Amino acid sequence: MITHINTTMRTLLIAILVLGYAAVASANDFNAAKKAAEEGNWVQAADHIRKAIDKNPQDMPTVALAAKIYLELDIHDTALTYARRVYEDDDDEKESVLLYSQALTETSQAPAASPILRKYLRKKDDVDVTLALVNALVAADSMKAAELVATTARDKHSKSPAAYLALGNIYFNSKPIPVFELAVQNYDKALELDPNQVTAHFNLAICFWRMGNRETDNDLANEYFSRSLREWDQVTKLDPKNARAWYEEGKILYLAGKYSAATTALKTYRELRPLGTGEIMASWYLGESLFKQNMCDSAKQHLEDAASRIDSLKPKVSLMMAKCNFMAKQWKASVEYYKAALPIKARWDNVDYWYFGVAAVVAGDTAMAINVMAEAADRDPKQCTFMFRYAVLMQGRYMYARSNEIFRKRLANCSDSLDAKIHVFIGNNFYADSLVDSAVASYERSLGVNPKYMYATLRLGETLLAKGDVVRGPELLNTVIENGKTSTSADDKRYAVGAIIRLNGQDIGDKKWQAIVDRSKIGTELDPKSVGSWIYLGFGYQGLQDVENAKKAYREVLKLDPNNETAKKNLKALGA
Repeated sequence: MITHINTTMRTLLIAILVLGYAAVASANDFNAAKKAAEEGNWVQAADHIRKAIDKNPQDMPTVALAAKIYLELDIHDTALTYARRVYEDDDDEKESVLLYSQALTETSQAPAASPILRKYLRKKDDVDVTLALVNALVAADSMKAAELVATTARDKHSKSPAAYLALGNIYFNSKPIPVFELAVQNYDKALELDPNQVTAHFNLAICFWRMGNRETDNDLANEYFSRSLREWDQVTKLDPKNARAWYEEGKILYLAGKYSAATTALKTYRELRPLGTGEIMASWYLGESLFKQNMCDSAKQHLEDAASRIDSLKPKVSLMMAKCNFMAKQWKASVEYYKAALPIKARWDNVDYWYFGVAAVVAGDTAMAINVMAEAADRDPKQCTFMFRYAVLMQGRYMYARSNEIFRKRLANCSDSLDAKIHVFIGNNFYADSLVDSAVASYERSLGVNPKYMYATLRLGETLLAKGDVVRGPELLNTVIENGKTSTSADDKRYAVGAIIRLNGQDIGDKKWQAIVDRSKIGTELDPKSVGSWIYLGFGYQGLQDVENAKKAYREVLKLDPNNETAKKNLKALGA
């Protein structure tokens, strides 16, 4: 019997000790959460309060603090669950009423908050509860009732900042048009009574910003914007860890296109409210603000964070990442992102079609590039560089008529230094399609734009020679050669070598060996790596029976092109 008593007492003592330790641990977590909340470290507070709730889920002060913390972190459903428990435990307690009504209002259940607040006010008049009732009525779109409550409160509590905050909120939310001027008057009155009213400064900042946005007088608008920024400064000085203030300021700056300032505010918000807490749209605003500043690497994570939680943002993020990867010359990635952004093609900029097309070309998907660029050319023919690239792409795909169509569109929309070159390219397309007369006309048109353009002179000379014009054709080609001898331009020297080879080809049939040798020497001087010049030099010497110089020329060919069969055969024929 004594043993049984001792065993029972031992078990009871252990249970008491365990409960005692749990109570102490819970109290420690509660105190840590309370301290963190008082310091504005809400994320840290949430970590502590979770532990306190786990250890003592029935402790109402702990549950109430949990509700406050989750409300601050915008984790509304959890906050509402805890706030309801606190209210059900004691519906006569002012803090319980305020907490529950706030949770209802912030979870879009404002109509349910009003009866709770009115019930309390029937027992006891209180300006803070009255302010909460006004906010609940405004959220429920019961503006007339809200105005009646607010004006009555001001008459009863003329020395209370909360009464003027309530009335200011009425005018701030007035429909169909907010009466910002009256809202400002009441917020200013609240600040006269209490200069440290963070909510009044907060609402004034938004008022002034919106007043500036609707103002047509630029000077007055800028004055409102300056006043707004001064109010934000006051908010962050009075409450530097006021996450909502940083978010609203960042959002307003983002919407105003002030992306650098928006980035600063929204980064601070994200530090105070890491991902998983607070407003997910902060990640979107921050990501796009960084994107607008061409800070793609920094933007990516924030944009993807937003898209991971809001499906409708995914194509928008893909579009931004497509542009970023295009600028970074990550062609395949750009193509894949553009494909993912196809559901929102209506939101694409015209230049996106060009980016998509160019990326597809470089990534190796020419068929897709052609289709995309066709749409781009119709939408935005004034993109001069891209129009040129598209026309050249068509030329490379032997789509000569389409290439000329794009070249002509470019000429119509972009008159610049490329005009003469484009006329030559048009001529080349005609020539490739055996429309020789049209080619000649295009080359002459090019020379009309720039009479000293040697590429046009070369092509015109070659084409006339092909047509049998043995007077003007060689004359033009010799002009190109003479220009190349004195020009410092690498292009001009290249054109001259081309003219030499073309004339050599004409002369070889007539066995004009000395002319071929003289001309080819010039070619090897203009471009020592010109295989064509060296091989014609070999032909010329061989025709003149100058075996040693012919061998030297063919050996130079093989240095440049070891697999050149013509040089090999001719050397062999010469006994080398």
